[in-house]
Amino acid sequence: MVKAELIENPQETEIVTAVDNVPDVDVAIEQWDAYQKLCKGLLNDSDYQEIIVKEKDEDGNYVKVKRHFKKKSAWQKLSRAFNVDTEIVDRDIERTKMGRIREAYYCVRATLPNGRNVESDALCSRSERGKDKVSDHTIMSTAKTRATNRAIAELIGAGEVSAEEMSAERTVVENKSKFLKEDNSS
Repeated sequence: MVKAELIENPQETEIVTAVDNVPDVDVAIEQWDAYQKLCKGLLNDSDYQEIIVKEKDEDGNYVKVKRHFKKKSAWQKLSRAFNVDTEIVDRDIERTKMGRIREAYYCVRATLPNGRNVESDALCSRSERGKDKVSDHTIMSTAKTRATNRAIAELIGAGEVSAEEMSAERTVVENKSKFLKEDNSS
């Protein structure tokens, strides 16, 4: 149930809503089951990327595990299924002295037909593993894809990380591990 009250502000008048934060558990489970069913029916193997990640096992040891992450195609299909609109809110491009793109930043807003929206941002940097020799377009489009996928995932409540995002996270962890090994060896 949504309760609304009118609050007078000297500068402007706005409607402030208070929402009962206690969800109906059965409805929430039903909606999550419907989302899982939608993913199984809508997405196929080509919409996922298998990535090997390190996770702790029961004994606290790190082991390599294969995980499947949704790619851009999956998030686009889910965006269409939920009728999500996306728009670029902000972007910033950092260039080297030679004019090549060093880093790209995008902020994307995803909006549902009922007006609910989420803004998410993301970067792509030439310093990421495997990105040092790619085109300027790849740096820009990867940042945009990451921000868009993240906005869609947050808006529909999936709480998942996209394959494009996971590749960047994995790179940061691997670089950090490599740095720590090098640091400890001296």
